[in-house]
Amino acid sequence: MMDLTTKYMGLSLKNPLMAAASPLTSTVKSIQRLEKAGIAAIVLPSLFEEQIRREQEEEERIALSRNDLFPEATSFLPSGLTLERGSQAYLDTIHKVKAAVDIPVIASLNGCSEGGWVDYARQIEQAGADGIELHIYYNPPSLDITGRQVEEVYLDVARRVKDSVTIPVALKVDPFFSAFGNMARQFDEIGVDALVMFNRMLQPDFNLNNMLVEPSWPISKAGEIGIPLRWISVLHGKVNASLAATSGAYDHEDIIKYLLGGADTVMLASALIRNGADYVSVLLKGLEVWLKQRDFEDLNEMRGMMSQRSVANPEAFERANYIRTVDGVRK
Repeated sequence: MMDLTTKYMGLSLKNPLMAAASPLTSTVKSIQRLEKAGIAAIVLPSLFEEQIRREQEEEERIALSRNDLFPEATSFLPSGLTLERGSQAYLDTIHKVKAAVDIPVIASLNGCSEGGWVDYARQIEQAGADGIELHIYYNPPSLDITGRQVEEVYLDVARRVKDSVTIPVALKVDPFFSAFGNMARQFDEIGVDALVMFNRMLQPDFNLNNMLVEPSWPISKAGEIGIPLRWISVLHGKVNASLAATSGAYDHEDIIKYLLGGADTVMLASALIRNGADYVSVLLKGLEVWLKQRDFEDLNEMRGMMSQRSVANPEAFERANYIRTVDGVRK
């Protein structure tokens, strides 16, 4: 039996395949199907900053309105009141999923500011999540906000969430920083346990019939592994954080490429949505056959074999590849 075990931000996984946040990780039943098919861990769909803030504001509004009833009304509501709405339902989901499966369950927080919503990470930890995947979506259209200001928001939010919990924190990042390698090192230095590459940006389109802006579902397509593969190959061995690949992994060859680049895990969403939960077993079989054909005994033997760490002069090597590619297109 091939040893496919791996480590992801300190968690022991039976293989490198994880289910990224998607409709398939939104119910206990579908998560159980994924576990049966062989998935090693799952990421729950995101709880958004806006949901938490709305609930916090509503609780404050109710508390203030009750306080107006009479002077002693400050004790009218119990301390730490939590309304039965989205955030509480999210904590309940963590409880239910943890009770139903044996694989690690990672919660997901999605936000864009430095507000008090990040304190909710502590409640997620108390609910039993094995880790938190933090999505920071901050892409301001303002022409007055500098790149450095954007970077500081990412660093401050990640630092606050990391400091508030003891469970591992992964950061699902965007590839659009002017110097992504340096940002990855800064995330690593503040203690982020994993980098998930990359967040898929919403790409709206214009509907010419009704003249409205229409958002498009950010589903990946086969072959879209280029950008994350490049950066995983660059970062392997240079940061302490685990490296997770996401985007464009549709067959076992995509998974193998990510692992050769240095990925610790490969997250799947689009491929599973298109092919169903049982497709996990197909991917694992393809990976296992490939490893056996090349006499590898486990993933560690091949992980990172094609990363930049194995190249004496990475900058010159990448420049040479760029020139060779462009020259090949011209011919």
